[in-house]
Amino acid sequence: MGHHVATFWYLGTDDPSAPIRSGHPSDPGFARRLLSRLYPTVTVASLGMFPLNRSASTGPGEIYVGSYPGLTVLQVQLESPVLPSATDDTWLRLVEAPTVLLFSHDPDTGVSGFARWESGRLVRSFAGADDRIVEDEGMPLPFERPYWAGEFPLDGADAISLALPFSPSSLLHAAHRDWLGFDLSPGGLDVPVHGFATDGRREVRQRTAPTGAAVHVVGSPGRAELHAANQRDAGTGNKGGGRGGSPSSPYVEDDYERATLVPAVARAASPVSGAVRRVADVVGDTVRRAGGAINRRLSNRR
Repeated sequence: MGHHVATFWYLGTDDPSAPIRSGHPSDPGFARRLLSRLYPTVTVASLGMFPLNRSASTGPGEIYVGSYPGLTVLQVQLESPVLPSATDDTWLRLVEAPTVLLFSHDPDTGVSGFARWESGRLVRSFAGADDRIVEDEGMPLPFERPYWAGEFPLDGADAISLALPFSPSSLLHAAHRDWLGFDLSPGGLDVPVHGFATDGRREVRQRTAPTGAAVHVVGSPGRAELHAANQRDAGTGNKGGGRGGSPSSPYVEDDYERATLVPAVARAASPVSGAVRRVADVVGDTVRRAGGAINRRLSNRR
């Protein structure tokens, strides 16, 4: 049956690029409401926000939505061949807008297509590959004339029998520029969208690294603490100011080195939870016991 990536633009403005160029943020709430109508029985998972023009196209079970004043863009993968005139009414009526645009591309067959509806009426649609026309509905629009006239010939046309006088993918980009005022390309205008998964995958959550002093969550010391305790009990001290109790600590890059800050944090005037104090006490006691044991073993060896 085939599949392709379809990008719909629902326009209620004469200047579609204006709300994007102004930096107006996309409305995630509208996107969620839209998806609740499309997938009422599915738990939709967020995939984050990113520029549509510099991101991979939607895959199976994914949908991208950007909503701005007077403009909504939606990209989805459809399980059907590229045939713009046969687009299901579900997509054409999804957002109430006087103008609906569609840009489609199937990387497997090389077919590209575009269409425009005004007040629900199909004005123009075209789809084709380098060597064939799939559909051609309505009169060609002014921006198409140089392409049909052969002013933008297809690269390698001599090697393609029945080659068209232009590349359908190039004509698609020309339609995009004429109808929207910009091209959807990596070097063009950034179009932020919200990505969602509809196939049951887990939501991608933004993670923030914890701040503040590191603490141990186990009741035993790390290698650095044991080394520092041994150095103190042996009388060498921390003469070099190294984090591991000695300037020559072999564990100076060990993650546990930061745990030596815990007792100081626990004694600080700022409020610290009782849990942190208990952990600090456990670490301190354990370090002292371990250090004493190491010192006794060293003394016995002497």
